[in-house]
Amino acid sequence: MFDWQVALAITVLGIACYALRVSGFLAAGSMAQNDAFARFLQKAPGNLLVAFVAAACLENRWPGLIGCASGLAVMAVTKKEWLALAAGFCAAASAAFLI
Repeated sequence: MFDWQVALAITVLGIACYALRVSGFLAAGSMAQNDAFARFLQKAPGNLLVAFVAAACLENRWPGLIGCASGLAVMAVTKKEWLALAAGFCAAASAAFLI
């Protein structure tokens, strides 16, 4: 059975999503590249990642903090993301097993 209200809601939400994406690309394209706001937007994904990681580390208490600290240490020494990620996961799993 076809429900036209559901189809209309999906269509309207799709159009709104597309309009927001297009307007964001147009706004970002019209900004000066040396502007302070442009620099902020370039750093925004990293800031969001740090906020999510910090919340996850604090939620998992000691194992999360140990895993995060070891991942950060490996990243600082080796500059390899995947190695740091693996080290962080291993350290967090080990700490969770031992604590």
